[in-house]
Amino acid sequence: MAGSIGVCIWLGRKWDAWASHEMPLGTLIGGVLGTILAIWMVIKELSK
Repeated sequence: MAGSIGVCIWLGRKWDAWASHEMPLGTLIGGVLGTILAIWMVIKELSK
């Protein structure tokens, strides 16, 4: 779980640095998407 969230945040930070956003939108979007992905993976495993 922490790995998927961390990778998405890392990618978001890279996007922020590349696009030079005023507000860290990439980090925000990456964190949200990483959390959603982690929750989806947990639900998928628990439903088996």
